[in-house]
Amino acid sequence: MNYIESFIVTSGEITVFILRVFKSFRKIFKNYRLIIYHMFEISQESILILVFASLFMGMVSAYQIAYQMKDVIPMLYVSTIVTQAVLIEIGPIITGIGFSGKVSSQISAELSSMKVTDQIDALEVMSIDPIEYLVMPRVVAAILIIPFLTLITEFSIVFGSYLISVAALDITPNMFIEGSKKNFEMFQVFGGLIKSVMFGFFTVVLSCYFGITAKTGAKAVGRATTLSVTVSAIAVVILDYIFTRMLFLW
Repeated sequence: MNYIESFIVTSGEITVFILRVFKSFRKIFKNYRLIIYHMFEISQESILILVFASLFMGMVSAYQIAYQMKDVIPMLYVSTIVTQAVLIEIGPIITGIGFSGKVSSQISAELSSMKVTDQIDALEVMSIDPIEYLVMPRVVAAILIIPFLTLITEFSIVFGSYLISVAALDITPNMFIEGSKKNFEMFQVFGGLIKSVMFGFFTVVLSCYFGITAKTGAKAVGRATTLSVTVSAIAVVILDYIFTRMLFLW
């Protein structure tokens, strides 16, 4: 019963926290310097990891599709399947999981350290709203930068798939490109970007929530970081299912 009660209370607190974040959006232009700073910080922290992981994800995807489908479909369609899967599913989910692992842990550790050392209380004493000063710029920065990170991730996956297809699967460059064009629709790109924006928003909001609400004590920072990464990763998977059903239902 305690777990159920704790879940309900935490869900309510997160809902109120999100509403406060939405309310603070009216101060976007006032804090635009902080937003730009956090955009550069987020991209700098995550872009190399996403590109590196995406290249190998593309190689693995091409190998697996070729292995499973070699006796079923022509090799031309390897790039078709990879491209479709990347735009709709793999690109956004890799970006979201990368966000929950790297960016979420950094934000929650930073904010929980500020909470433990009474820096957030000091902001409130100076009549500075921590939501407007600490949370809102990070949330807006994530919403603005994650579509570009998603596009970079998708390009890296397709490029990795292209490299391994040409080098090891006897697929010519022209064959790969022609296959990628089949059944391509621009809505698939925008649908994936919409999913990534929602991943970025909820990942950063959850990490900020667990950071700001961290308890005092030596274990508070570690607990807040662990909770933010775990809950953010679960939220990304749940949101992925919800928005896939909403955007790509046929």
